[in-house]
Amino acid sequence: MRRLPQVAFAALIAATVAAFFITQHLKVSTPLIAGPRGPSPAVFNPLRGISCGDPPVDYRRTSISFYLLHRSDDVDVYIVDQSGTIVRTLASGVHMRGGAHPVRRLFVWNGREDSGRLAPDGTYYVRVALIHQGRTVTISDASGPKTVKVKTVAPVPVVRSVVPHLVPAGPRMSVTIGYAGNEHRGGTVRIYRTDLPQWWRHAPVKSFLTPWKGEQAVWDGLIDRRPAPAGTYLAGLDVTDAACNTGRFPAQLPPSPGSTSGAGVTVRYLAVEPPLDPVAAGSRAAVFVDSRRRPYRWSLYRTGARKPLASGRGTSFSLPVPVPRTRAGAYELAVRADAHATTVPLLVHATRPSPVLVVLPALTWQGLNPVDDDGDGIPNTLASGEPIKLARPLVDGLPAGFADEAALLAYLDSSHHGYDLNTDLGLLDGVGPALKGHRMVILAGTERWLPRSLLSGLRSYVTGGGHVLSLGIGSLLRTVTVSGRQALDPSPPAATDALGAAPRTVVAGNRELLGVLTDGLGIFSTTSGVFGGFSSYQPFATSGPRLASEAGVSPSAPAIIGYQLGRGTVVDIGLPGFAASLARDVDAKELLGQVWTVLSR
Repeated sequence: MRRLPQVAFAALIAATVAAFFITQHLKVSTPLIAGPRGPSPAVFNPLRGISCGDPPVDYRRTSISFYLLHRSDDVDVYIVDQSGTIVRTLASGVHMRGGAHPVRRLFVWNGREDSGRLAPDGTYYVRVALIHQGRTVTISDASGPKTVKVKTVAPVPVVRSVVPHLVPAGPRMSVTIGYAGNEHRGGTVRIYRTDLPQWWRHAPVKSFLTPWKGEQAVWDGLIDRRPAPAGTYLAGLDVTDAACNTGRFPAQLPPSPGSTSGAGVTVRYLAVEPPLDPVAAGSRAAVFVDSRRRPYRWSLYRTGARKPLASGRGTSFSLPVPVPRTRAGAYELAVRADAHATTVPLLVHATRPSPVLVVLPALTWQGLNPVDDDGDGIPNTLASGEPIKLARPLVDGLPAGFADEAALLAYLDSSHHGYDLNTDLGLLDGVGPALKGHRMVILAGTERWLPRSLLSGLRSYVTGGGHVLSLGIGSLLRTVTVSGRQALDPSPPAATDALGAAPRTVVAGNRELLGVLTDGLGIFSTTSGVFGGFSSYQPFATSGPRLASEAGVSPSAPAIIGYQLGRGTVVDIGLPGFAASLARDVDAKELLGQVWTVLSR
């Protein structure tokens, strides 16, 4: 009997403990809210968010909705950070109907804190307090708490490599593009062709999706189901994150210098690299042919002639071309491999001296030659301010401007005007005839860039008694440094050229005749005194050297000028297409003939 109170007391304690644990279990495990939707979207950008997707989703804010189970209550809704600190109160004391006929409520967060400041990028939770039940719950599902992320920073994708940089490589046309910064998501590769004028204003020539969460993609080398045309291409990458923020590589178009290293690929089927120093008549010219290992055929023509002087076949990268033993001049080497063909100039200097030296602008040819020297997907040209290699193939065959320069040489040949030939690079390298020893030097094309040493040498040649005829437009205004077979640091144009003349901007749409204004040098004496058929001209300022001879549409805008410089003479013909007009224009022929007579004697 004495143990009965002890047993009863123990039973009471056990019941109390059991009731406590049952109550706590009910508090934890009994769901109090149901049908939670959200946060949606789970990642958003309150700073620069947009609406995107199909159907469209507004990524500037996120929304949460739910309803109460069992019974109605008043609720507070909070956004809390990972430490549990409240950063935003979305609702306070809002009554929600629960029980048999619950009513769903929607709550929206715009990414701001209670202070109005933008919440830092990071992960947040939605916490609901049921005031009358004394309970607080975090919006969750079976996997755990539902998070919401603020993400205002877009991905920063980068193309790290394109292998190989030059295609086709044997039978392979495809390239593997390696990338990073895609945040373990898929992206879109954009292929841009960058050797076209203002390429960044045009759409990519090819776009395709990358593997999800991958770090490599393969371009099959096709555009519109056909092999890509020869040219320079840049691999770009767009990546859109879960907040619909899109990051792009390159970050801007056109890209800043040095920002796309390794992201370029060159498509080349046939390219030829001739020597741009002249070779001696009767020798062999060492020409390099990249036919992508296919056999090729070649033919050598004198400029302006239709019948080849030599021809043959080859398979080697190195092609020795026999040069005729005849006079100096320009030749054209035509090469064909399968369906691909190109033509490049081959320049020959004489073995005997001549009173007249024609200089061709090989440095300008290479300065405008769109070759990607460093694999960044952007052609290296002096026009874009980048350094260039001087030994590289002429990707577009005959250089820009060569047709006009070849027309001059063809006319000199047909009219039996003897001359020797060199290029500006030949003068710089000490190959072929020098300036000294010639009565007249003809600058056959636009010498857009020249080293200071060559400009200084040309001026010394004239002041020492030499004569120069310049047919280029905007020549001798810019300098460049040549070092280690590279040309770099091109300068902007100066106000006056190296010989003192001040060419102005070319005037287009001309319909007037150019008339002789003065002729102290006698260079117009055998002409009709007027020149027509030139729709554009380059006027020269009259405030420079004292003009001895001039012709133009008005005294204030002479386009043909002649003046003394020291003991020598300079004649500038600022008429685009003048050399090409020699084949048909009698006045142009008479002008060139008289200039030749005056300056070469």
